[in-house]
Amino acid sequence: MLCIIVIVFENRKRGIMMKSFMLFYLISMFTGNPLMALIGVIIIYALADKFYFGFLPDFTKSFRRNRRIKKNLKALELNPQNAQAALSLGLLYVEKKRYKEAIQYLNHPKLKDNETANYLYNMGISLMEIGEIGEGKECIIKSLDLNPSVGYGLPYIYLLNSEMKSKSSNLDKIRDLEEKIERFSNTENLYKMGMIYKNLGNKDKAKRLFSKAITEYSYCPKGIRRIHRKWAILSRIRKIK
Repeated sequence: MLCIIVIVFENRKRGIMMKSFMLFYLISMFTGNPLMALIGVIIIYALADKFYFGFLPDFTKSFRRNRRIKKNLKALELNPQNAQAALSLGLLYVEKKRYKEAIQYLNHPKLKDNETANYLYNMGISLMEIGEIGEGKECIIKSLDLNPSVGYGLPYIYLLNSEMKSKSSNLDKIRDLEEKIERFSNTENLYKMGMIYKNLGNKDKAKRLFSKAITEYSYCPKGIRRIHRKWAILSRIRKIK
């Protein structure tokens, strides 16, 4: 059965390659220029990704983010006590997954008394990403006490991953975290929870979660399907592997 699934997946990949080649050939015939044809294929796939798949990074968003970073760095240089600029920089660096820089700005002296859920959540995941698990968990738990919906379920993913890897993991805690994650009915969270189990060797549980992610995607309203489509596609791929 597994062999059949793998063959189907490989055939799909070959089908995509054949379609890409045919597209390249047709554009090349039309333009008479192979380089223009290649650029055309890239543009078509980039547009398809932007409006349908959502795998490629949004380069305009990255540009806007970098511009905001420069603006806030300048503001902080002019006034080192500018807490809002420091907070903005911290959050922007979290978006860029540059967690050490994020912590540097989130630890600004003027932000030491910041007890908002969003601040604590971003500080918590940054600390956990650099290996400061205990301190990071403490921040995340505080953020969830203030607002259980902060991060739309992602904080629970961090806590579950940590609990699963702990030598003294608590089964009741794990079940509680799983239930809280599933309440968000979010394809991304279900996929990421599936990956936690897959990486820990529990392939059956992982496949069930990937199936749930795919099912959840099927219930998504058309207006927000693009946001969740990437995670549904990845879940399908992970189910096959």
